[in-house]
Amino acid sequence: MDLLNIKELDRWIVGDSWINSEIHDHLNKLCDEIGPRWATSKEERYAGNYLHEKFQEYGLDVERDNFEIESWIPRNFTLKINESSLDIKPFNRCPSINIKSKIIDVGFGTEREINFHSKNLTGKIALMDHGFEPFSKPIHYSLRIKMLVSKGIKAIIIIDKKIGRRMEYHSVSDFRDSNPQKHSVPVVTTSREHSVLLKKAANNESLVSLSVESEIYNASTSNIIGKIKGKNNQGEHLILCGHHDTVYGSPGGNDNASGTIGVIETARVLSKMFNFFDIKPNLSIYFLTLSAEEQGLQGSHHFAKTKYNKNQIKPRLVINLDELSTGPLKGLVLGFPHLRDFLQNKIDELNENLKVHVMSQLDPTSDHYPFLAQGIDASHLWRWRFDKRHASSEFHHESADTSDKVNIPELKNYIANLSRILFRLSITETESWPSNNISIEKLRERIKQEKDSVIRVF
Repeated sequence: MDLLNIKELDRWIVGDSWINSEIHDHLNKLCDEIGPRWATSKEERYAGNYLHEKFQEYGLDVERDNFEIESWIPRNFTLKINESSLDIKPFNRCPSINIKSKIIDVGFGTEREINFHSKNLTGKIALMDHGFEPFSKPIHYSLRIKMLVSKGIKAIIIIDKKIGRRMEYHSVSDFRDSNPQKHSVPVVTTSREHSVLLKKAANNESLVSLSVESEIYNASTSNIIGKIKGKNNQGEHLILCGHHDTVYGSPGGNDNASGTIGVIETARVLSKMFNFFDIKPNLSIYFLTLSAEEQGLQGSHHFAKTKYNKNQIKPRLVINLDELSTGPLKGLVLGFPHLRDFLQNKIDELNENLKVHVMSQLDPTSDHYPFLAQGIDASHLWRWRFDKRHASSEFHHESADTSDKVNIPELKNYIANLSRILFRLSITETESWPSNNISIEKLRERIKQEKDSVIRVF
């Protein structure tokens, strides 16, 4: 096959992505049959086994990357005013507590508001809005939590931003922290509607009862890797990844069955295409589904640190897929700038008006971050940020994130274009790639400076 006839290959890729799609089967298996896939649970292991089988079925070389994490499970949790039960959802890794105390409404938890109440906070429960105070500089909620802890607060109730008594699971800290899951005090979420009752309790100096029973335990889990081997004998490779776990209790349709399916369907299309046209890429392509993203990015941290911590050949590019049903594909977002023009030229060949951008901060919100922290070129897809966000993407980190939240036509488009992009990158000689000259020392300093800053989303 003449590789110069790219249009014929593109037609084949797009046609197979749409006509032979297995998205419905994957969605049914992951979300409807298996359901919530909290890392280390038996359901998450079932998902890993399914993905392993699919990579084998598609003709990839498959391996498991096994590791152990310290996981957490909530057993029972209640929030009451007198005997009236209110909405509650513990933050990830929330420790156990049983307290009955007055509640202090600290508004948005700004330094001004916390200082105003500082004499009354010791031993109390704080009520704080998750959002940002209008017209003020946005302060990451982890910093606001730290300020409250320094004033002697015993527990914190966060008011969720959603409406309709919906709440999502949150993490207590910035993922740029060295231990992003460590709680100084128990932190839970309540619904916006029930926060009205808590604010009244604060005004009336009524007592509020908060109880959480949870358990921390050690258990094993696995990242799943499928490989299409390239001709390059130095081990040069690309990575397409996405996490297959979910938050506790969520079927994870958008977050992140959409990204997981993006990985395995792109693997299916490219493996089939390479075999059909008897083409071998120059660079190997690793298709990686990661565990424990929802528990501090532990799967990607483990993979990046153990696979690339010394003199191993690092990937030329990592593309992370997360929440692909939040909005249409608009382009690629890099952590470092040196590949921007190179990738824009490659993507322009698709004639899809996609753009390559560079984040002003190293975005710690998903599995691309541990690779960036190792100085590896990593990216996420430009989906919803700044415009074109779907309303259904608000069903995030909650039980309502079901399989129907996946936008199947858009996901087919993602898979078709990811396949076209990866194919072009995989046949590009390594001499054509701009060099990665990232200084690890300067990178560490950058991360330190950016920690606790609010990531630009809108």
